Amino acid sequence: MNVSHVLGFLRKCHWCNFSMSDIDKEQLSSRYGRYFTDVDVVVGGVNRTYRVREGAEVFYLRLYRSFGRPLEQIRAEASLLARFPENAHVGVSRLVTTADGAPIIELSWNGEQRHACLFQSAEGDQIELNNATHIEQFGASIANLHLAMPAVIDGEVRELNPVAIVHDALRALREVPQSGEVAEAIENEYLPSLLRLDLRALASGICHGDPWTGNARFQNGKTVFFDFDDFGHGPLVLDLSTAAWHFAHDESSENDAVLDALIAGYDKVRPLSVPELDALPLFIKLAEARSLLFLARYCVLSDEMWTKAFERAKKVVSQSHNS
Repeated sequence: MNVSHVLGFLRKCHWCNFSMSDIDKEQLSSRYGRYFTDVDVVVGGVNRTYRVREGAEVFYLRLYRSFGRPLEQIRAEASLLARFPENAHVGVSRLVTTADGAPIIELSWNGEQRHACLFQSAEGDQIELNNATHIEQFGASIANLHLAMPAVIDGEVRELNPVAIVHDALRALREVPQSGEVAEAIENEYLPSLLRLDLRALASGICHGDPWTGNARFQNGKTVFFDFDDFGHGPLVLDLSTAAWHFAHDESSENDAVLDALIAGYDKVRPLSVPELDALPLFIKLAEARSLLFLARYCVLSDEMWTKAFERAKKVVSQSHNS
């Protein structure tokens, strides 16, 4: 398991509940007017994801978490995907509507009603973290994604305010017994630097929210993005820094080269301003705070897992990122 898989394993709670499907296949088939042959859990935990097959055709069913993601935000995600232009330089995994045209359904799971969406499969080649050519292309794809985002989105688009995110993370971490040292580092070392940053100088728009290489595929010469669960409106550099965060945990010449390739790819499509380049190291640390917020708010971790998460967080927060 390489570094990116370990990070995804920890941050998205992939260790939870791998089991046989607990979704009624016949009921799901009826809702969509299809004949699904298999429904299998591929990601357990907070946002359960299922691989759904209809013969040779593959879809993915996302069962949204029961709290922390209002229906109006899910509607906004559905609207973004529906309005995303077909002729863009990048693609997105589109929603599949029900037999009566609904993009969002309710399903009963574990005694509660949960919202769910069915998505087209984004099949294709995986993007390799240690491949500078891949990462440069991926950086360009993030920029093209930003440029293609629809101007009008129905529903509630969450605000990705960096300062508010850090304060939310600190509040959530206070509920975790072992968090004192890392919370102190975020509050006393990182937050003051973020507050000195002029956020108004940063270009803003619709962000994917979690554009790491595991949430995209190279498909027929085009990068296809999926998993817009964290999307919102905020500084565009937030997406670039989130991608960079996945190889920011180990300082090395190889990782520096990959980071340079990511930035170069993005900059070729949407030139980065000096304030954005200056903000990038702080936003990489913001991605760490967002990760801790997700873990503290939605996941149940063992003491050992928290220890590993905090060790990683302290390492990222303390990095100088002078490059």
